[in-house]
Amino acid sequence: MNITKQHLINRTSRRSDNATINKSMLNTLNEPDIYRFFCLSLYRNSYYNVRLRIKDIAKVAGEKESALRNFNKNMDAVLIRKRYPAPINHPVYEFTMRSLYQIPAIDYKGFITLSHKFTQVRLSVKVKGYYIKLLLIAEDNTVPLTNIGIADKLGLSKNTVFKYNIELLKAGLLKLFPDRLELTPKELLLSNDEAKQRREWHPTTKDLLPNIILSFNK
Repeated sequence: MNITKQHLINRTSRRSDNATINKSMLNTLNEPDIYRFFCLSLYRNSYYNVRLRIKDIAKVAGEKESALRNFNKNMDAVLIRKRYPAPINHPVYEFTMRSLYQIPAIDYKGFITLSHKFTQVRLSVKVKGYYIKLLLIAEDNTVPLTNIGIADKLGLSKNTVFKYNIELLKAGLLKLFPDRLELTPKELLLSNDEAKQRREWHPTTKDLLPNIILSFNK
C-alpha cells in the first residue's frame, strides 16, 4: 500500500530520548555550538532531518535567539543544510525560506550518546558544550590531563577550564584530581548500543518533505 504524500507531510516529529555526537566534531564546533547541535539532533524525524526555526532551537537550548545569529553558518561545517520555501501570512510575500538540517550518520571512529535529560541540567550553554567535549576526549569517563593539558587540547584558556571545572564540580558532573578529571555523567551518558541514529544518509529525493511540529515535552 502506498503512503500518500499528505500523510508524510502531516507526520509529526517529537523529541527523541537521545542523540549522538561524533568525536570528529570536537575541533570543528566551539563549546556553545556543539551543545546546540545536540539540542538540534534531539528533534530529528525518521529521515534524520530537522525542520526547526532558529527561535525554536534557541528555546530548546535555553538561549536568546540573538545568540544564534551565526548558527546556520557554523552548522554547515558538520551537517548538510538545505533551504525550502515555507508559506507565511504576509500581505506581499507568500513564503519565506527556511532551513532543513540533515543530521549526520554515526561515525564509528568514535561517538557518544547523550540522554535528552542533559537539556534539563542547570548550566550555561558554554559549560554544557565544554562537558560534551570532555566526554568526547575521555577514556572510560576519565580525562588524563591537567587543566593546562585540557586547555591546550580544546583551545581554551587555563582560567576558563578552571572556571568550567568548578561549575561542573558543583553540579556533581565531575571529580577533580591533580593529574586528571573523573567524569560522573551517570544517567546522562548512555551506552552507544542505545543509539538509534541512522548508519547512512537517507537518499535525497524530490518528494515533499514531512512537516515537523515541534514538541517541548520533557
